[in-house]
Amino acid sequence: MLSYLKLFYYLVRPKTIFVMRISNGLGDNLLLSILFPHLRKKYPRYKIVVETPWKELFKNNPYIDWVTDKHFKTTKRHIKPKYYVDKNTKTSFIEQIMSYIGENKRGFPELYLTKNEIESIKRQFPFPYITICPVGKTVFSANRKEWGIDKFQELINLLTDYKFIQVGLNTDPLLENVIDGRYKSIRKTAAIIFNSMFFIGLEGGFMHLSKAVGKKSVIIFGGYIHPKISGYDENINIYTSLDCAPCYCSDTPHKPCDSMKCMKAITPQMVYEKIQTHFL
Repeated sequence: MLSYLKLFYYLVRPKTIFVMRISNGLGDNLLLSILFPHLRKKYPRYKIVVETPWKELFKNNPYIDWVTDKHFKTTKRHIKPKYYVDKNTKTSFIEQIMSYIGENKRGFPELYLTKNEIESIKRQFPFPYITICPVGKTVFSANRKEWGIDKFQELINLLTDYKFIQVGLNTDPLLENVIDGRYKSIRKTAAIIFNSMFFIGLEGGFMHLSKAVGKKSVIIFGGYIHPKISGYDENINIYTSLDCAPCYCSDTPHKPCDSMKCMKAITPQMVYEKIQTHFL
């Protein structure tokens, strides 16, 4: 009840800007954070309210005034940034999102961890280690972003001199020779990534989470979406350029790909060599 009263207060307060979630996805919600420094600079006297199911992503963010998972009215002061991607898209997620506030700059997502959150993870998972997540979200993309558990295992087996912590859901298959860091809160997962050497995973939410805590990543893109659209330049972005790639389209959920030739072209040895060259 108190949350609704507070939301009503901001709705009747003229100088309030509401930023609404793009979707329920982790990455899409985290990408909203790129807007806040620019909104604060542009409207210094306004209150900034974020409506999102991922409230914990915005805890301690100095550019916003309140975060809520409630919504009961959309006004002209609501910003609901979206992005559209098909085979011909040349504009990145971030550039499309920034255009909703009239900016053409490139921002990046940010998540603000406390010293206590970081120190707690350091005690539980002492440095050095590499963070890894071998599974992605398949609701929209079907199998098209999946590299395969076996290939991630082969990669770990090539990096025998390094300790690994696996993050993700407790329902994800657990790799061999890793420390189990699954089924943690999103902030604890962010702290695990923050405290690591770097992150290895697939294009998606954890890629953005790693960027949000200032950590570089090794991202297996395959041919689903081009790194220039959703990735970050400082990462190792492994993309397969084929006639059928990229195949991502925002219009409708995808059907499984039978060939997966874009992912099959990426070998564990190839990824290992890129890691050795650039990160180790």
